[in-house]
Amino acid sequence: MSVTDVGARPKGFSRRQALKVVAAAAAVPVAIGGLRLLAPEARFHVWNGEALGAVSSMMIWHPNANFARRTMTRMLTEVSRLDAIFSLFRSGSELSRLNREGSISGVSRDFVTVMEAGRAMGLASDGAFDPTVQPLWDVYSRHFGSPLANLDGPAAIELEAARQLVGYHRIDIGSRSVAFATPGMSATLNGIAQGYITDRIADLLRNEGFEHVVVELGETRVLGDHPDGRPWRVGLRDQDGNTDRMIELVDGAMAMSGGYGTVFDPSGRNHHLFDPATGRSADRLLDVVISAQRATDADALATAIFVAGETRAASILANYAGASAILTRHDGTAIRI
Repeated sequence: MSVTDVGARPKGFSRRQALKVVAAAAAVPVAIGGLRLLAPEARFHVWNGEALGAVSSMMIWHPNANFARRTMTRMLTEVSRLDAIFSLFRSGSELSRLNREGSISGVSRDFVTVMEAGRAMGLASDGAFDPTVQPLWDVYSRHFGSPLANLDGPAAIELEAARQLVGYHRIDIGSRSVAFATPGMSATLNGIAQGYITDRIADLLRNEGFEHVVVELGETRVLGDHPDGRPWRVGLRDQDGNTDRMIELVDGAMAMSGGYGTVFDPSGRNHHLFDPATGRSADRLLDVVISAQRATDADALATAIFVAGETRAASILANYAGASAILTRHDGTAIRI
């Protein structure tokens, strides 16, 4: 696995909000050779909206507008079904029930699959990725919910108490059951479930016969290449809508993690990506961009490597064939691994 210095981030950087596919569809669709004379010309069909609490979109290339529209409707129904499994904000979701009860049975295969993937990433990253960090979120949320909150963050004693409830290896997973080994544990799947849902939709679209697709549901997954034969061009946009880097992607996925995504204080020093080893917000990198075959892996790898830092990045990536990373340091320089 090679490491390449890719230089400094362009000046004028501000916090990025999301991965975006830019210039993917021209104003006039590109014709694909080989279509029969008088057959409907394939074109892009686009849905834009909100899903899983994030600005989302789907773009599919197909000659039949009605079929494309019906397909998108079915995909959105599937997104809603999966959101009802993984949401922290729906009291009846399988994740909320697990956090409330500590042990649940009769759960969906989707839930078991994601919990297994989260535990596997915890093992591959030596705990840098850990789905059971929700107790740390609770401590930070309570602390910064006070108008008199110390901007240095929660007290060490509070963080240590929460850390005692963190441990991916204490998740017991059966064929249709999930349980915590220690009372008081709780989980969040925000670092992996969006990737899983993105993969699920992309896989369903592939099974429907779609060959040129972009799915953005918090993470990005593309099927095939752009209809004109080139890679999809994926841009990283800042909060002002400016794209400071462009990455090419064919039949793969991409995810990005940075502490600026959700912050607890104006400085951004206290944010949502916690280091389970310390209980504090990770601060080794500015952000991480992952390219991988599947969005589930890209999503979790981005979090794991952001927390673990540059020195451990290559060893974590080695567990996932074909995955690569761009790490941006706090001084603005970046490396590709």
